Amino acid sequence: MMMLQQPTAHTPGPNPGLVFELMIGPIRMAVLDTTLKMDMADILAEHTEPEAIARALGVETDRTNLVYFLDAMAAMGFAEKQNGAYANTPFAESYLRKGSPSYLGGLVENLSNMQHRNLGRIPELIRQGPPEVDTRNKLDGEEMWKQSVRHLASYQKAGMADHVAGLVASLPEFPAMKRMLDMGCGPGIMCMATVSRHPDLQGVLCDLPPVMEVAREEIAAAGLLDRVTTIDGDYNEVDFGQGYDLIWASHTLYYAKDLDAMAARVHAALNPGGVFISFHEGLTCERTQPAGVVLSRLSLALEGQDVSFEQGEIASHLPGAGFASVEVRTLMLPMGPMELIIARKRG
Repeated sequence: MMMLQQPTAHTPGPNPGLVFELMIGPIRMAVLDTTLKMDMADILAEHTEPEAIARALGVETDRTNLVYFLDAMAAMGFAEKQNGAYANTPFAESYLRKGSPSYLGGLVENLSNMQHRNLGRIPELIRQGPPEVDTRNKLDGEEMWKQSVRHLASYQKAGMADHVAGLVASLPEFPAMKRMLDMGCGPGIMCMATVSRHPDLQGVLCDLPPVMEVAREEIAAAGLLDRVTTIDGDYNEVDFGQGYDLIWASHTLYYAKDLDAMAARVHAALNPGGVFISFHEGLTCERTQPAGVVLSRLSLALEGQDVSFEQGEIASHLPGAGFASVEVRTLMLPMGPMELIIARKRG
């Protein structure tokens, strides 16, 4: 009698393909950087044939290499190619054209400086420790935010503000809300998007003076001068008032000097039944995940500017401040999973 051998479960071994995928990373970044620096998306909006594209570049151009690069843009999803002609994809139209309100070129340049500036000297920093950080690159400095706030506005307009506004509008407390504070607001686009969804909601923006200059421009451009006001100053020190139904803090609590004290101030500033929402990353697996957050902040961490929160870290400071309930959710964003905390003051 023949005995049939039972199949055994196959456990896949290490995948060497990962090495090849990783090696493509710098090439992808180079294609994106060149696309932005040469205004290729703006050119493709007007010209489709390689000869016309070459003329629009306004410099001596090798047609063969231009086509190779245009093909790389198509491989990246920046362009479409048909019968030898090229056109922008919807992605390029939205995020890579300078005339678009959601143009991300400035944000890419700013984030590249933060995320990439130390990559060539990782061995040196491992041996010698954090270097002296230029004032312009310090995360808690006004100079850095003055340079980056306009780019942040484009990011918030690229869908983030609408996402936040929809999230807030889904709260059962939203219809009765009258006043909200966006603490560490940046350009304030998220607050303005939320206010625009509620006819009776007034917004207050609080951030450093150079940041608020840009925020006031955005308020005027949005036609919300009668509904959104501003407070200039460091939220650790400035009096941001009381009587709020909602306080929002997104990617800003890194600069709170004392989280317990800040939680107590926020609680005191809320009306009974008010809501505090925190939106930050929450690192897991002994601070090794999510990979996108950990890797994007490696350069900053190596120079002594590790600001990432661990999962549950912010929430742990809220019950002691008097919040009656603390709800934690995980939301997926383009940069990876983020921790959304909704804390409610007793009514």
